[in-house]
Amino acid sequence: MRFKTLVFTRRPVIFGVAVALLAVGGVGVWTVTRPSSSDAAVPTLVSATTSTIRQSVSATGTLEPAHRADLSFVVSGTVTSVPVAVGDVVRVGTVLAKVDSAALQTAVTLAQANVTATQDQLTAQTNAGSSTVQLASTQAQLASVQSRLTDAKTALAAASMTSPIAGTVAQVNIATGDKVANAASSSAQIIVISTNAWVVQASVGSADLPQLKKGLQTEITPTGSTTKIFGTVKTVGIVASSSSGGSAGFPVTIAVTGSPKGLYAGGAVTVSIIVKQVENVLTVPTNAVHTENGKTVVHQMVKGAQVSTPVTVGTTYGAETQILSGLKAGDTVVGTTFRTGGNSSTGGTRTRQGGTGGGGFGGGGFGGGGFVPPTGGGGGN
Repeated sequence: MRFKTLVFTRRPVIFGVAVALLAVGGVGVWTVTRPSSSDAAVPTLVSATTSTIRQSVSATGTLEPAHRADLSFVVSGTVTSVPVAVGDVVRVGTVLAKVDSAALQTAVTLAQANVTATQDQLTAQTNAGSSTVQLASTQAQLASVQSRLTDAKTALAAASMTSPIAGTVAQVNIATGDKVANAASSSAQIIVISTNAWVVQASVGSADLPQLKKGLQTEITPTGSTTKIFGTVKTVGIVASSSSGGSAGFPVTIAVTGSPKGLYAGGAVTVSIIVKQVENVLTVPTNAVHTENGKTVVHQMVKGAQVSTPVTVGTTYGAETQILSGLKAGDTVVGTTFRTGGNSSTGGTRTRQGGTGGGGFGGGGFGGGGFVPPTGGGGGN
């Protein structure tokens, strides 16, 4: 069974409709052009085929790590060590940098001494039978110094910057000897990203937005690569995040399936979001469908002779028209190729242009809005 992919863009069609069909083990590309009046029509035999037809929304996007930690010191001090460099692989809890902790340790020692002294005072007052008012006052004082001790310990722990995620060091913007001032910098001092989990941040126009929803499957092609990776729509934004030429763009986040190799943060990709899939559709080239005496027919080859066979047609998918009855898969009909000066244009004749396939989809399911085919299609000559 062949997989037929129909990609309908929102740009005006000037020369025709591009129709891509994905077959098992390969990608076939069919291009339909409008013949000029000087082209010569040449009959061509084609077969009725059963296929899976997909409707998709195209978009461009950027690869981003699924997990990213932008880290800065939350205490002031002098950086005493930065034991990591860009490209280092780290685990959760790996120490990335340290600041001088002497003053922070002194603050912890003093706070602990105040807690001990206040606890001793409360014990003495209790043993001496002090008034309820005195005991309440000392207890409040104890709670205050205990809070200061907790804060001092937290600050001391923050003198060591550790990674909250497993990943790869992407940026190091501090060095030993630098003065840091309680996260005053607007930029992260160290950035760690995941390199085994990715998302695509894409954008679509308002016309395509109603067709999209969480869970739709996608095909993703990194720029410069011919190998597709796959993903699932994770979120669909309803507030425009960009505007270009008066056209708003709405954010779509796609979770990449698995852990593909060779991906890089910030890399550009093209995305095909599958919004509709129709299984087991019997089709013939649209130009093989005619109207004769008020009936829709195809010119079928039967035992070497051309016969007008009545058919019932369904949806027209650009260069292909669905046959609901009158033919079966494998039946041969007459289509048309247009030739100009000895060169053939594809006017409905399906011409394969190679490519390689493979791969599969990840989680999620097909669904989405209704299929609105392009204008034109089947009918009479």
